[in-house]
Amino acid sequence: MSGVRTRWAAIGAAIAVTLGGGAFGVVRATVSSGDRTAYFPITPTRVLDTRSSTEVTNSTLRLTVEGSIAVVGESSTRTVVPTDASAVAINLTVTGGRKNGNYGYVTAFPCTSDADPAPNASSLNFENGVDIANALNVTTSSNGSICLYVYGTADLIVDIAGYYADHNHDDRYYTKAQTDTALTAKANITDLHQPVIPAAPRAIDTTGNVGSYTSITIGTNGNPIISHYDLINGDLKVAACNNPTCTTSTNTTLDNTGDVGSYTSITIGTNGNPIISYHDISNGDLKVASAWWLAGGN
Repeated sequence: MSGVRTRWAAIGAAIAVTLGGGAFGVVRATVSSGDRTAYFPITPTRVLDTRSSTEVTNSTLRLTVEGSIAVVGESSTRTVVPTDASAVAINLTVTGGRKNGNYGYVTAFPCTSDADPAPNASSLNFENGVDIANALNVTTSSNGSICLYVYGTADLIVDIAGYYADHNHDDRYYTKAQTDTALTAKANITDLHQPVIPAAPRAIDTTGNVGSYTSITIGTNGNPIISHYDLINGDLKVAACNNPTCTTSTNTTLDNTGDVGSYTSITIGTNGNPIISYHDISNGDLKVASAWWLAGGN
C-alpha cells in the first residue's frame, strides 16, 4: 500500500468508526417509522488472538463475525452475532507492534475477501512495542465479515462487545385532530359522547301472577336467562331472552308438579346449559333442573 497517510495527532486518542457503503445511524432527530438500526450489547467475547498463531505483517486478515464462528478458548463454534446484523462493536488491541518505517496502523473495514483494498483511513495507530486498544463500530459485509489491514507488524486481539441490527419501530405522534379523525373512521364520535340511557322496563311474561323469586344469568350467546316462580299455578318457569336487551323471549314452564319454583337460583354449567335450583313447597324438597334446550337462549 503506497501513499502518505495523515496520522492522528494523538495516537489512540479518538474512537474510530468505520462505515461501509450503507452507513447506519444510531441517533436521529427526525420522527419516523419503519426499519431502524438498534444496538444490542452482548457479553464481551474474544473471537481473534493471533498471538497463538501468526502475527500480521503488511497484509489483510479477514475475520468472519456473523453466524456460527470460532471463539477463542472454546472447543466448538457458536453464534455470537446473528447473520442479520449490519455492524459489530469491537475492541481491537495491538500487541507487540512494530512500525513499518515511520508508521504503524490498523484499518478495520467491511470486506468479502482479504483481497479487498483497504480504505485510506486508520482505525488504530501503534508505536513499537507499545500495546494499545481502540473501540470500533465496523460495518459487516454481505458474508458477515470484517477485514483488518496492518501496516507494519502486529499481533491482533478482537473482542466483540455488541452488534447493530435493524428493527421495526414507530416513533410518530398524533395530534388531537388526527386522533379524532381516526376514531371517526371506527365509530360515531357524537354517539360515543352521549350519555347511556337505560331501556324502558318491559314485561317479559304476563301469564298469571309471575315473576316471584327471580334469578338471572347470561347464556353462552350473551342473552339473559331468567328463572322465576308462577304464584298462581305454583310452577317453575324460565324466560330465555332472544337478544341482549330481552325485547322478546321464549317462556317455558320447567316444572309444574305440585307447588314448585320458589326461591329459584340459576347459573350456567360448564357445558353451557342453564341449571336451576328451587324449592318444592308441596313436598318440602330442594330440587334442581337443567334446561339444556335453553343453552342458546332461544
